[in-house]
Amino acid sequence: MKTITVQVRDDHLEFLSRARPLAAIAELIWNALDAEATEVRVEFIQNSLGGVEAIRIRDNGHGLYIDHGLVAFKNLGGSWKEEGQRTATRKRILHGKHGKGRFRAFALGNHVEWVSVYDSPSGLYTYRITGRAESLGEFEVSDPAPAPGGARGMSVEIADVSPQMAAYRGIKAAQDVTDVFALYMRQYPEVHIVYDQIPLDPATAEDRVAEYDLGELVTENGKRIHAKLTIVEWLIPGKRGIFLCNESGFALHIARTRLLFRGFSYTAYLKSAYISDLEREGMLQLEDLSADVKQLLDAARTRMREHFALREAERAASLVQQWKETGLYPYDGASSTVDEESERRIFDIYATHLNQLSDFMSISHRTKRLMLRLVQELVRAEPTRMVRVFDEILSLPEDKEEEIASLAEAEE
Repeated sequence: MKTITVQVRDDHLEFLSRARPLAAIAELIWNALDAEATEVRVEFIQNSLGGVEAIRIRDNGHGLYIDHGLVAFKNLGGSWKEEGQRTATRKRILHGKHGKGRFRAFALGNHVEWVSVYDSPSGLYTYRITGRAESLGEFEVSDPAPAPGGARGMSVEIADVSPQMAAYRGIKAAQDVTDVFALYMRQYPEVHIVYDQIPLDPATAEDRVAEYDLGELVTENGKRIHAKLTIVEWLIPGKRGIFLCNESGFALHIARTRLLFRGFSYTAYLKSAYISDLEREGMLQLEDLSADVKQLLDAARTRMREHFALREAERAASLVQQWKETGLYPYDGASSTVDEESERRIFDIYATHLNQLSDFMSISHRTKRLMLRLVQELVRAEPTRMVRVFDEILSLPEDKEEEIASLAEAEE
């Protein structure tokens, strides 16, 4: 049994240990993936009352060789995982967080134990590393022992957890974790992550994926940088947000301000090598208060607005065509006048937004036809007044209200 002590200031360790719980779990999953695991399981162990007693993260990676473990747990910031490097066998891009993940485990509970099973010239060996929140930076390391019949990999068990950890279970938490690892799992389909008995599978949850090059940007100090944006539209409702990532797609920060695009569930991944620099400088958390972070976010938001405006137009055109084929559309043939064309465009805006209501989608074909005819008559009678009526129900976007007003003026 050995005791090792990290040579770093205590307040820095305390800062790392106050990470958000999902961010701490994500770091432990990244550690497993950097160890070339193809399967990672996050398990919540219940006590007799149904509360969370412990959290266990298990993987089938190559484990941590005893000598590497002694060095890794003693040195913060001296990790062998430098950004841009790749794993030895599977050649995956390394996450590379300079050994911070093990301290973020203490954001989950006060007692953390790592059990490594690794290959040695004499066969499989195992050892334990134990740490406690009351003595951050001090770890007890057991002597390695043979592990006949064992399975290579790492198991991290966090005990004495907060009662609030129950909030990080279930489908919603699994969706949040999927957001973090979606790009990585698309790049490496052999990776399987199971969170609280729920297999993460971004591919089956994706509606479509779009890639954009945001071109060259110039930072506040004159540095020329490049950024790319990946927008993943999800089949599952309610997901939206912007992840700031390094150039490999590793999520480093979630932007607090989120854009709502009605009818769309999405995650946007803003990728740039410069984001890694900003993360090291502690600037990402400042978001719009940092000129460089704001510039990156503004470029992403502009592209997102363009993307979803086009997607909304595509979706509306598809829906109108479907209504025409099924007899729901209240207009026949092509428009014969400019005024009729404007009227139809106003109707299409109202009707396609009305279709986003779950109540409308669930009613019968006959009732839908009646409601669409009523919308048609109201549009003919007073199109601009309809905005106030519909805004109470749908909260029409400002640009749609302006478009309706412009079309209505053109009719007069």
